[in-house]
Amino acid sequence: MTDKVLNFLIRFFLLLCLLIIVLPPAASGRVVLNEILANEPGSRVKLEWVELFNPDTSAIDLGGWTFISKSDTTIFPAGTLIPEKNYLILARKLVSVPPDPESFEYHWGNGSGIWGDYPEESYPAIEVKLSLNNSSGTVTFIDPQQNSSSFSWNKDAGDGVSWERISPSGEDSISNWGFCIFSKGSTPGKVNSVTPADNDLSISPQNLSIEPQSPEENDFFRLKVKVTNTGISISKENLLYFFCDYDLDGVLEGNESLGSPEYIPLIPVNQDFIISKELSFSKGVYRLYVQIGEDEKEYNNQAFINIRVGQTLPEIVINEFLCSPGDNQPEWIELYNRTATPVNLRSWHLGDSTGQSLITNEDLNLFPREYLILTENRSLFLSSYPEANCNVIEPPSWHILNNGGDWIIFQDSLGFTVDELSYAADADIKGISQERVSPERVSSDQNNWWRSVDPKGSTPCRKNSLFDSYSLDRTKLDINPNPFSPDGDGFEDQTGISFDIPFKSELTLKIYDVRGRQVRTLMDKSPQVSGEIVWDGKDNNGNIVRVGIYILYLKTSGSSNLSKKTTIAVAKR
Repeated sequence: MTDKVLNFLIRFFLLLCLLIIVLPPAASGRVVLNEILANEPGSRVKLEWVELFNPDTSAIDLGGWTFISKSDTTIFPAGTLIPEKNYLILARKLVSVPPDPESFEYHWGNGSGIWGDYPEESYPAIEVKLSLNNSSGTVTFIDPQQNSSSFSWNKDAGDGVSWERISPSGEDSISNWGFCIFSKGSTPGKVNSVTPADNDLSISPQNLSIEPQSPEENDFFRLKVKVTNTGISISKENLLYFFCDYDLDGVLEGNESLGSPEYIPLIPVNQDFIISKELSFSKGVYRLYVQIGEDEKEYNNQAFINIRVGQTLPEIVINEFLCSPGDNQPEWIELYNRTATPVNLRSWHLGDSTGQSLITNEDLNLFPREYLILTENRSLFLSSYPEANCNVIEPPSWHILNNGGDWIIFQDSLGFTVDELSYAADADIKGISQERVSPERVSSDQNNWWRSVDPKGSTPCRKNSLFDSYSLDRTKLDINPNPFSPDGDGFEDQTGISFDIPFKSELTLKIYDVRGRQVRTLMDKSPQVSGEIVWDGKDNNGNIVRVGIYILYLKTSGSSNLSKKTTIAVAKR
């Protein structure tokens, strides 16, 4: 080897060493912040999460990388892998023991308490120190060479709505981010809803319809579907599949398929294509799914619509409610199972025209001919009605029943309105409930409701005082015994006055002597339908009246204006 070659090799080696010392090693890959949920859905406080995305074609080990949120810092241990072209969720609370809903896995997985045991849990997720503000904040992700990805937001995306990165290769600035436009509010483990895709057909629940809307049993109806090309190129040919989720488990199985799929032709960008399928079902409620074949965004390829076939009275009806409680009373609503079949009210909802809230997420069976009380305050209800002997539930959230009029809306786990009613300001009678007359008539019939005529003002957990009062369309008045002798000897010391009056009438009962002088007022404009009241032979001052003939005067007001007179004899034995 010549001296010239040797000197060249020495100089090359020294230069290489210098470069190794001066220049940092190349980053092992580029991972970006891809989606952030700062405003958790509902009132939960541990459902915040951040999504990372690896756009590279090989997996990256995040060992030694750092995640920063406010004062919280997480350094990932070696072996924290994010697969190629895949996602990693950083969750404030990843899993929880069922039925605790405070976890990422409960809301975006199957709620089993284990991450990775369900097809929708196919991407990695870990728990980190994390606390995000809804309206503003910053999160930062730094690799071992101090290269960072950072995102700062300055407004609230909305309840349960995430911030999404538009382009994975674009810059970190807010101009490359937007609010999630997917109906569920976020897209963890999936292509972002705001990220353009070449081949992207979509369906939304709003683009499904039934004609006619309330089909009769075994009659044919049409399920109409509008498929939209939301991609950036003309779509590819595809197929639309139809299913009925008979067991309501959200898993579409082969035996739930509704015949052959329909063909979807090429659709231009931002254009729609309408497909309809003719179907028929027996009486009942059903959840019908439509599903597009595979494309670049599969999560917007499926939607469902709930239908009710055949009009029937609901199994569970609203039976009584108190919207204007008296002192030391809570608001409450009574439900009644009018059928011979138990009904599980798990995941059912109750509320008013502004919204409905969950009754319970646990099994809650209402058995045949049984009552159930839902109240804003269970302990106060039990102290107010110690004789109540049915199940009493205090839901997690209560919609106030406005005294001046409101709606009560009762929905099943599918979101169907099972029963609903509106009431007016005349229901505002302190401590007096509104009762259903008949569970076999619809709630929308205003003549099926009136204020309780029970002496206690309501009948929780027992048959309503108005039950089947429709038949009372005439006035009846009986006195027994007559004559009677209020002399204190224990025999016929008082007389019973039984009556029937027309429904929604108020009753006045007064006693006069033969000269027309008022002796006793037994009732004065009291809401009644039928019943009995006792006269003990005393006047309004508490004195026993003289022996003789007295006039009983009955008068009704309200829905009827009737009057009737009869005589009562007070005798001496």
